[in-house]
Amino acid sequence: MKKLKGCLAENIAVCQFQLKGYYVFKACQTNGPIDLITVDPRNLSVTCYDIKTRSFRRNGSPISRLPRSKKGDIKVAYIDGDQLIIPEKRKK
Repeated sequence: MKKLKGCLAENIAVCQFQLKGYYVFKACQTNGPIDLITVDPRNLSVTCYDIKTRSFRRNGSPISRLPRSKKGDIKVAYIDGDQLIIPEKRKK
């Protein structure tokens, strides 16, 4: 069940990024640290994403997830229903 939720979330993210005009490249591995790579066609900037399904605690507060790898600049993007949520990095 978890694998199906993850695959669905990745496919929804691909569609959402494409609707925003990005070129999207999906990972061909099943357990790598990067799920999607997006390229902005205006300036060719590349961003790597680890896609997560949004989940909540019993009291309704959201559960924050970390990327699978702490190496590099991998952003976490959440899928909540059919919405793509990219949280801003916290400032130290």
